[in-house]
Amino acid sequence: MRPFLLSLALTVVFASVAHAQDDRRPIGKFAFDLRGFYSGLGQDPITAANLGVDPATLPTRALGGVAGLQIYLLRKSNIAFGVGAEGVLARGHALQKPAKDADPADPIPLPLTQRFRGFSPQITLNFGHRQGWSYLSAGMGPLAFSTYQGPIAPVDPPPVKNTINMGAGARWFNTEHLAFSFDMRFYLTRPIEQTITYPGRQRARILVLSAGISIK
Repeated sequence: MRPFLLSLALTVVFASVAHAQDDRRPIGKFAFDLRGFYSGLGQDPITAANLGVDPATLPTRALGGVAGLQIYLLRKSNIAFGVGAEGVLARGHALQKPAKDADPADPIPLPLTQRFRGFSPQITLNFGHRQGWSYLSAGMGPLAFSTYQGPIAPVDPPPVKNTINMGAGARWFNTEHLAFSFDMRFYLTRPIEQTITYPGRQRARILVLSAGISIK
């Protein structure tokens, strides 16, 4: 609940900035977003146990990107309701170091990789005007959050779970069509059972802070 309230508080701040814009025309018909992030994905103890490694050796952060399209179906002077979709892709990589007392003849530990890939339809509630607005949004869609050892990903596809996401953000247009955008989003991942190819995973809440551009 605290992270959600923080999202709501930030949205109120964004809304006050958006309302301060001189252009009072309604929000445009659509917005296309491209954002990047470098966020933590956590170090799951169940994943580490299934792989037979120390949780501290799992990748701590991942480099990724988000692409999305929002269409505003209902537009008033300072509020709009929209629908759309968003895709997220991230990858974290970590090299394991041999133990200090390891035998030189022992094999070199394999690298560890975590991948975070998903797609989600979304609904949005937007506050502001054409040149700047904030929003609250939520959605649910298939997401694969997987970990593997070695330089090459397994041939088998990772387990996929329908995952809820919710967040808040804002767009500030310095030109007619191009804006700076910011988004704070929580992904409520679900537990995954271990398979022959992939380790299991416990329930988690992943925070992704992303920034980039919006086009309208």
